[in-house]
Amino acid sequence: MTVNGGATRAHFTQFSTRSQPRFKAMAIALAALSLLGGCDEQATPTKALPAATAVATDTATGLRWLRCALGQTWQDGRCAGEAETLDLMTAQERVEALNARGHEGIAQWRLPTIVELAALRRCDHGFVGETFTLALSPEQAPVTVPRWCAGEATIPTIDAANFPDTPPVKFWSGSGSEADQHFYAVNFGNAWVGINEAAESAYAVRPVADRAR
Repeated sequence: MTVNGGATRAHFTQFSTRSQPRFKAMAIALAALSLLGGCDEQATPTKALPAATAVATDTATGLRWLRCALGQTWQDGRCAGEAETLDLMTAQERVEALNARGHEGIAQWRLPTIVELAALRRCDHGFVGETFTLALSPEQAPVTVPRWCAGEATIPTIDAANFPDTPPVKFWSGSGSEADQHFYAVNFGNAWVGINEAAESAYAVRPVADRAR
């Protein structure tokens, strides 16, 4: 895993449980290589598989991301349609519905943490030196993330090769402070982290699943 301007960056290869057997074998081999590399800051990004699929796998963490936001459909290497904007409770319900039907062969979808979601940001000139320290639940330690991009950045502020047709809007994380009744989101129109979001706000959703076991 590399660090850009103090921010953890994700590296992706394309993987789907619907792929042909030879692509599954390649994915297993690539996963083994990523385990050896761990979170070494000098690790080289893993080469993508030749077939574009609906799930992008972070080769450093093993996290599996839907390449399209909820409401969009994966078609011929693009995300067709419009991303839905949902309040936080509805977003959680929709993610649970994905699990109920085993979407893309996976039944462990969830909303990403704010750290995971913020790691998807891409800034042409890195991040500013300022950070946010975000409170979570009482049993969790606060987390720190870079605030936003340094200088101008390509919009949307995300890896378009792995997440095509991402709308430049806010996306929900599953993190927040229930005590203070505010929740966290990431705006991929400018890479800002929203730290005082009301649960009733309507934002886009990109589900994630943990490493395949």
